Amino acid sequence: MITESRKQPARYLLSAGLCAIANNILLIVGAQAGLNLLELILLSFVVIGTTGYVAHVYLTFRQAPSWASYVRFMAGIAIGIPVAFVVLLLLRDVLRMPMTLAAPTATLLLLVYNFLNAKLAIMRRIFR
Repeated sequence: MITESRKQPARYLLSAGLCAIANNILLIVGAQAGLNLLELILLSFVVIGTTGYVAHVYLTFRQAPSWASYVRFMAGIAIGIPVAFVVLLLLRDVLRMPMTLAAPTATLLLLVYNFLNAKLAIMRRIFR
């Protein structure tokens, strides 16, 4: 029988996939509307970060929500903002990728970091 912790990566991919789709839509539509990169990342932090927390609490890790785990989760996401900014800057401005390609590429690159952050913030441990 598959243990609960072994099901988490598959559920994470579902939650993260939904957030990634929403995030890419937000970034692409926001860029087309004229928002700059910093504005886009801050908007994504608030909207997609909170959505991700809810999805990971209820679907991925099946834990009770708490303000403490929300703050830990958002702090981890906040630490990832400079990383996301640099990745998007390199992809879009240095490599000249259109945002329609840069946003999903950055999302894939940040997937592992975000899984570890979510698990640590919500479960307070990486393993098990």
